Amino acid sequence: MIRGIYSTALVKLALKNGIFEIVSPTESQKRRFGISDSSDIPDINIGDAKDRHSVKIIGDVEKIAEFVEAVRRVDDSVLTWWKNNVENKGALCILSFPMQAKGTMDMLRSEVTYTVPYHHYCRAGSEGLSLMVSLAENLVDSGVAEAGRVSEMFADEVKRLTPRIGSTVRIYHTKLSGRNIQLSPGKVIWRREGEVKILRRIIGNGVYDGLGIPKSIGDTAVMHVERGKPYTVTRYYSINNTLKGEYYNICTPVEVYDTYIRYVDLGVDVVKPADGEPRIIDIDELEQGLNNGVISRPQYEKALEIANEILNSLSKR
Repeated sequence: MIRGIYSTALVKLALKNGIFEIVSPTESQKRRFGISDSSDIPDINIGDAKDRHSVKIIGDVEKIAEFVEAVRRVDDSVLTWWKNNVENKGALCILSFPMQAKGTMDMLRSEVTYTVPYHHYCRAGSEGLSLMVSLAENLVDSGVAEAGRVSEMFADEVKRLTPRIGSTVRIYHTKLSGRNIQLSPGKVIWRREGEVKILRRIIGNGVYDGLGIPKSIGDTAVMHVERGKPYTVTRYYSINNTLKGEYYNICTPVEVYDTYIRYVDLGVDVVKPADGEPRIIDIDELEQGLNNGVISRPQYEKALEIANEILNSLSKR
């Protein structure tokens, strides 16, 4: 049984795979796929997770694994976290869709019905963006507007979606352990289409992780993010604006919305003290993510490739 904002794409995937049957279909699922009513008890239930950037899959562990494997065959960028014995209903798997995977879900959905570019990116992003998707697609479905023109205009609008100068931005940072962290919010000090620099003031003592450089009163951090880029850059400055060090966080492609940004931290990072040599750190976190099945082998290899590219670039400066 499949519900939620990814349902059309996932039903299409399930039926294309040929080994899954949809039970208790919604009216739109019956209409779009020609599915008959079935009141059979589902082996797995799929629905939106709270953050809408993921789905929760509850049920038989083997059937869940089979479904996850089917998803990964069409897009190996999805991430998975497993838990057992959820409310005595079997296993629970959180299947997370980074930006690339949302695009794959768009393509699957477009095989069934008209789908604007960035459909799932916007559906997951906010209620306002979700309503914008519904309006655009309804205009095409009703024959009021031409699909090609609407797609072009919609894509242009999403590309311009960027926090305003001076606005406060939330930063959602998910670890490969599945832990969700909301970093202290920052202020936008620079922007262009899909790209921002966010100023955050450092509070507390200690040292900067990875860099080993002491924190001091008055320090600031400037985080530079760009939509779709597979890493973020944070530069730390002293109270007199002297650069102390740089931190490159390898992650899933950054998703930039009007009030927040989000990504999944892939563990491996590149650091460079202002007066030192760059180096790669925390490869063990990336390896653990692979060993635990959270990320795929191609995703693991891509993260290492990006880290080495950054290291080489910094070494030549």
